Amino acid sequence: MTLLAVRGAGSLAGIESTLDKPSVPDRWAQDDETSPFPSAGRSGELADRPLVPPGTVPLVLLHAFPLSSVMWRGFSDDLPELPILEIDLPGAGLSPCIEPVTLTAAGLAVATSLQELGVTRAVVAGVSMGGYVAMRLLMDHPELTVGLALMHTKATADSDDSVRARLNVAREVMRTGSVGSLRPMAGRMISAESAQAQPGLVERVEGWIGEASPAGVAWAEEAMASRQDSMALLRAAGLPSMVVAGELDPFSSLTDSEAMVTALGPRANLVVLAGVGHLSPLETTHSMARTMREFYRRCIGWP
Repeated sequence: MTLLAVRGAGSLAGIESTLDKPSVPDRWAQDDETSPFPSAGRSGELADRPLVPPGTVPLVLLHAFPLSSVMWRGFSDDLPELPILEIDLPGAGLSPCIEPVTLTAAGLAVATSLQELGVTRAVVAGVSMGGYVAMRLLMDHPELTVGLALMHTKATADSDDSVRARLNVAREVMRTGSVGSLRPMAGRMISAESAQAQPGLVERVEGWIGEASPAGVAWAEEAMASRQDSMALLRAAGLPSMVVAGELDPFSSLTDSEAMVTALGPRANLVVLAGVGHLSPLETTHSMARTMREFYRRCIGWP
């Protein structure tokens, strides 16, 4: 059983669980100097942490690559009344790498972690890679998801060229033991307009990228390289859904977002953000939080 690190926010603030760490395969072993989180900081006792109150339907936030749940901190602060769970995906933040190296395994790890917390239903929101994992969670554990927000992501599989590029990155970071080559991603993820409006934002994201472990980056790239097309899943979902697109997003296009909304059907809506790149929870925190609050209320029937 694989459990991931979970942080409570909003009305669930105070839940801080870095759960029992499973044995990590040798291929992911690394010197602690390559990771900001020493191994001793990645474990905890399940019985020592509070559970989510029975009947709670949390907003589960799944982060982008190559970041961790730290990207949600300011966003969650804008939603103090909502029950929020921020999850570190495998290999990110305080969560271990796992086997097999697939998004299906990531979805199972998310489902297991939620079930161990006592969560039986959740509104799930994922950005970029977090969106990929959200779709796998919906496919394999449909009973958990009562609402789905897909942000700056796509439902199609990678092209052959993209797969090769991902695998090259995975090999390089493991060979060098460094994620330094990924730091410039920050300047692409954040639009020029957002960077001008928020001095220091690109540097902050660059710092978070630098905190990623080579093993975690390699895990994520390999898992995303094996991603399956999820359009059929979305056509069958029938859930309250929201697709968020950045007008200036270089990684996922408006065409990708429109295709997902069409597949999701009449219960889905499209939100297109002018001047925004790939990380709307950081680029337009307050307005995106308002949008998420409205979506959450729609999903669970709050007035």
